[in-house]
Amino acid sequence: MRAFRVLLTAVLVAGLSFGAAGCTDKDVAARVNGEVIKLSELNAQVDKVIEQYPTMFEGADGEGRLLDMKQRILDSLINSALIRQAAKERGINVSDADVDAKFAELKSGFADDEQFNAALEQAGMTVEELENQVREQLINEALMASLSEGDEITDEQIAEYYEANKNIFTDQAAVHAAHILFDEEDKETAEQVLAEVKAGGDFAALAKEHSKDPGSAAEGGDLGWPTMPFVPEFQAAADALAVGEISELVQSEFGWHIIKVLERREESVKPLEEVVDQVEQLIQRQRDTEAYQKYIDELREKAEIEILVPELQAPPAADADGGEGEAEESE
Repeated sequence: MRAFRVLLTAVLVAGLSFGAAGCTDKDVAARVNGEVIKLSELNAQVDKVIEQYPTMFEGADGEGRLLDMKQRILDSLINSALIRQAAKERGINVSDADVDAKFAELKSGFADDEQFNAALEQAGMTVEELENQVREQLINEALMASLSEGDEITDEQIAEYYEANKNIFTDQAAVHAAHILFDEEDKETAEQVLAEVKAGGDFAALAKEHSKDPGSAAEGGDLGWPTMPFVPEFQAAADALAVGEISELVQSEFGWHIIKVLERREESVKPLEEVVDQVEQLIQRQRDTEAYQKYIDELREKAEIEILVPELQAPPAADADGGEGEAEESE
C-alpha cells in the first residue's frame, strides 16, 4: 500500500501529460520540442493538490505558495515530456505485461477492490490514469538504469560509504515496553488492575481485557521496539524501570498507563557485513539520482521549451537545501 500512496503523491505533484493533439492555443501551457502540455491538464493537476491540501494556500502567503506550486507542477510536466522523448529516442519501452504486473503489485496492497477503488477516488484518479502513471514510472526506471549501467561499486567504495554514514546503521538505545492504557476518567479501574498485576496477575491477559490502546491491546500491551521516543511522562517512567519491573500509574495526555519493561538495548552499530547489501543499494540509488538529474539538466539545455503562461515563466523557488522540493520516496 505504501508504494501505491507514493505513486498517488507523485501524480499529485508531477501530474500526467501525454501530448495534446488538436488542442487550441488557448489550452497550451507550454511546448517541449513541439510537444504540447495542455493548460487544462496543468490546471487539473493544480486542482488535485488544492483539493488534497486546501489549507496550504490560505492566508497572506497563500497566493505565492499557489503560484510556486503551479510552477513546480509545470516544471515536472516539462521533465516528464523530456524523459518520454529521450526514452523513445533510446528505444526504451515497457510492455503491457510489465505494466499489468506492476499494477497488480500495487493493487495487492489493498484488502479488496472496494478499498482500492476508494483510494483511487480519494486521489481523484481513474484506473486508466494510474495505468498511464505506472507505465511512465517504469519508463523512468528503465531510463535511469541505462544511465548508470556498468558502473561497478567496489568494496572500497562500500567501506567508505559505511564509515561516512554509520548513523544510518545505528540502532539507538531503546526500551521495549508493554502497557495497559485506561481513559483519564477511569482511574479507579486502573488502580484495581494495577493491584492485580502487582499481585502476580497475567499482564498480557489483563492488557487484552482492559487496555484502551487499540494498537497494542491485542498483543498483550506489547508496544514493540519504538521508532521514536514515547510521550515524555511515559518515557521517563519506562527509563526508570528495570527489565521485568511494573510501574505505578503513569498519567499522560492519553490517560493512565501501567507500564512493564520487557527488555532494553544499548546503542549499537550494525557491522558492515550485515548491511553490505543495503550500503550497495544506497550507493546505487545515489548514483542513479545524480546521473538522472545531470541527464535532465542536459536535456533541458538542448530542448526548445516555450512557456506560454506569463506568470509561470520564472522557475520555481529553490528550497533551503537548494533542491526543487520534489516529493521523495522514503524507505
